[in-house]
Amino acid sequence: MIIAAFALIVVGAFLGIRWFSQRSKRKADSQEQKEERNSELWQSTRPLVRQVAAYAQHLQLLGLRERYARQLERAGLRFDLSADEFLAIKAGVLVIAIGFALVFYVAVAQNTLIALAIVFMGLVLPDMRLSAAVRKQEHDFLRALPSFLDLLALSVEAGMGFDSAVLRLTEVLEPGPLIWRFQTFLRSVNVGKTRVEALREMAHKVDLPDFTTFANVVIQATETGASMGPVLRTASGDMLSRRFDRAEKAAHELPIKILLPLFVFVFPATFIMVLGPVYFQFVASGASSVL
Repeated sequence: MIIAAFALIVVGAFLGIRWFSQRSKRKADSQEQKEERNSELWQSTRPLVRQVAAYAQHLQLLGLRERYARQLERAGLRFDLSADEFLAIKAGVLVIAIGFALVFYVAVAQNTLIALAIVFMGLVLPDMRLSAAVRKQEHDFLRALPSFLDLLALSVEAGMGFDSAVLRLTEVLEPGPLIWRFQTFLRSVNVGKTRVEALREMAHKVDLPDFTTFANVVIQATETGASMGPVLRTASGDMLSRRFDRAEKAAHELPIKILLPLFVFVFPATFIMVLGPVYFQFVASGASSVL
């Protein structure tokens, strides 16, 4: 019995390690395939979503449409998805969740609490996905910002103008949320807005304290006629320092966050592996019958 239990543990560990290694090898390919499948699914369902969104345009939602439009802007989905289309998707997911809840209540178990939980998940799932997209965009933006400012300061100190340096960097650097935002900034400047207006609009759309601080510094330097090179160099150093501070904060929070997985998964498995053989020996010896 003990040997069989240990054999199952070893086999399970081997299969888990093998699955994890294969998963890590297929991660890039599976991510691309997943994006292709999501794109095909979206293209097939978008006509229906647009029809429902046409009805949603006539509803008075007390600022809900504006809030979702703001979140879609921050998530980088402004040109892919409108607020009304998101509301249509949210309504569709809610209807599907209600259907699943009714099927569960009738066919599986008449548990009102679980049925309500399914409906609640259908109600909040689109918002959770949108919030996750916003967090990913903000993370990628803040991660690329210090390096971008470093290169921008170097270009300006080499003699390039601010707008010309931004244009050059957007052409040579890898596309991402930061590059897309600065491309929007350049388009705003090209249509007649001043640098100050375009930066303020960009800071309002990004809505991140680090970038707002940088935008205010550049705006002040533009309005006062100060040299842009030292200003950008100082802003780049401050941004890099804040990045290190966030990394240290995350490192300090990690031991606390890891306690829950330890108590839920690691410690019970360790107790089973250590005390399991002792228990089986105790039962086999017949001492339990004496007690």
